[in-house]
Formats: sequence, C-alpha cells, structure tokens
Amino acid sequence: MTDPLTQSETLQIAAIKELVQNPLFDATYEQEDVTFPLATFDPLSDENPEWADVRLSDELKECALRFVSLSCEWSFASQDRNLTGEFSLPHLYLAITRDPPLHNDLATESERALLTGLRMIDSAPRRATGEAAFIRLEPHKDTLEIWYQDRYLFDEQSNTQGFLRMELSYCEYLDTLRLTKGAFGWQMLFVDASLRDSGFRTHVENLTNMLETFPSAFPQHDYATLTSRLEARL
Repeated sequence: MTDPLTQSETLQIAAIKELVQNPLFDATYEQEDVTFPLATFDPLSDENPEWADVRLSDELKECALRFVSLSCEWSFASQDRNLTGEFSLPHLYLAITRDPPLHNDLATESERALLTGLRMIDSAPRRATGEAAFIRLEPHKDTLEIWYQDRYLFDEQSNTQGFLRMELSYCEYLDTLRLTKGAFGWQMLFVDASLRDSGFRTHVENLTNMLETFPSAFPQHDYATLTSRLEARL
C-alpha cells in the first residue's frame, strides 16, 4: 500500500492537471515514483561532513516533494498566441547530492564560491532554454536561498555567470510554480532586475501572454501580484 500524497504533492499534481485538462493548452507531464521524504536524509552531514551546519528547516522538509522527479511541458494550443512553459523538479535530496553548475572562464572568485554551493532544483530539459533554478547549500541559514540562472542575465562585467538570487524560499518557489505553471521567464518576476532591455523581449511576451490568459483559464487563482511585479519591471 502506497503512502497518501502530502498536501504539497497534492497541490502540485492538481496544478498540472489544471493544464492537462484545459483545452486551451497542449500539455504533457511525467510523474515518477514516490520515494523517501526529505526528512529521512536529515542531517545532511551523513552524506557529506562538509554539510554539518546546513540546516533543513521543518518547513522545507514538509513542503519538499517525494517524487523521484515531476515534470511538465506545455504550450498554448492556438497559434495566435505565443505562450509556453516547462518545469522539471527532481527530488530535493537527489538535487542536493548532484554536482554544482559549471562556471565559464570569466567567473570571478566570488562567483566561483557561489556556484560551489548551488544545486539545480528546476530546469527545462526538453526545451533546453538555459533557464534553471538552484538551492544554495549554506551553513547556519534557517532558510536556504534560491538562485535563478538565465542566459539573458549574462553580463561580462557584473554577472559573468547569469545568476541572481530570488526573493523566494524553496516552499514559496513551489507555491509560485503552481500559479505560473512554469511559464518561461516567470522567475524574472522574483529577482532584482529590469525587463526593459531588448534581450528580455521573449520573456516579456511570454509573461504578458500568461497574465492575459491565465486569469480566465484558471479563475480559482489570483494573478494580481504577478501582474504588479511584471508592470514594475517594464
């Protein structure tokens, strides 16, 4: 007999079904098996002694999904509107035990130190857009930081790796993912960056179309905050 889904898992699956069951969207998803809860692997020092002071909060252990992985790719079914998205969520423990992201030759010492502690928690492997989110393994932190990588954030002078810290915890990331369904560029609404540069045109178009489509497609959700965040960055 399998364990019942947690509240976090139930909500995440429900958000995917909102897409799959809506005729406005073409969506496919993959839900791998449920495995051990994150709390099983606490403390992390059992895996790596260097993580002895990395804390897994009770909130994090409660919201973390137990699926080996959960992913979804989708697009707006009609050709008259460009609106696409994808997410791929590995089990958080599997994410933590994988390698950190690679850096290029332009990386500063501080950027190299940052990347050493990052582990990928979300990406778009099918579309291969280069967008990804990471959790930062940092000691003595009650809430572990979430960082976003985007090729459009790359700057030879100030951001040679294209990473910015998000204004979300891991649990808040999952909450917001259920709203945005992984629409490409949604993480830009939660970093300290403008979207006025022409390089962000594709993101702006996708986010604008999302916020014009989702309120009527998913009326059970409130998109006012996301709309305000987009407006503040334009």
